[in-house]
Amino acid sequence: MPELHEQTLGLAGARPLYKLSFIRRCHQLLATGYVGLKPSSLEAEQEPAITGELVRAMKSAQERSDAPRWMVYMHIADDPPVNAIGRLGKRRRRVDIEFERPERGRRPRFQFEAKRLYRNDSLEKYLGEDGLGRFLAGDYSRDEGVAGMLGYVQARTVAEWSGDLRCALDSDRARHEISSSDPLTPANLGAELVFTWLSEHRRPSVGRTIAIYHSMLLFH
Repeated sequence: MPELHEQTLGLAGARPLYKLSFIRRCHQLLATGYVGLKPSSLEAEQEPAITGELVRAMKSAQERSDAPRWMVYMHIADDPPVNAIGRLGKRRRRVDIEFERPERGRRPRFQFEAKRLYRNDSLEKYLGEDGLGRFLAGDYSRDEGVAGMLGYVQARTVAEWSGDLRCALDSDRARHEISSSDPLTPANLGAELVFTWLSEHRRPSVGRTIAIYHSMLLFH
């Protein structure tokens, strides 16, 4: 697949330029790793176990002799620490997955926070202080204009969870700092079996907005 032209995301607020192609590549690599798994075998596993297997499968795909050039040059980190003022060493928070593309100057980075979607209170945790809230507070991706939430669907359907997510964002716009008229829109990133939507949020403590890609993978 040819590299896409550089584009901005067209969202409000000043932010660095991002290549939409990089965001697509992150999701396509995620899809490649997912295809290398047996999802049903992870139906009862906790988030760290699923994330670890997903990252292992992505790295395995990178090492195949027929891996495309763009994939080889993507760096993937599992549970990397996030540097922040006032938090040093073991006190640093850890985001679940980080993609980075090595290049001169400031390197493109994309961080995912992952949560299981498996019971009635799952969405509350997904959107709470230790989920989406980490991005809104600037704890994660503080210097980025885009990031991702990753939902591991272990019960019900992707359609049901995405519908509930849309309703939750729309019903409490102030809490979730929604900055657009439509709280959740489909995002086609060309990543097979990865179901993705986009939301836009204010971040008062950071001073600029962030776009969040919500991606769901089926694990049952």
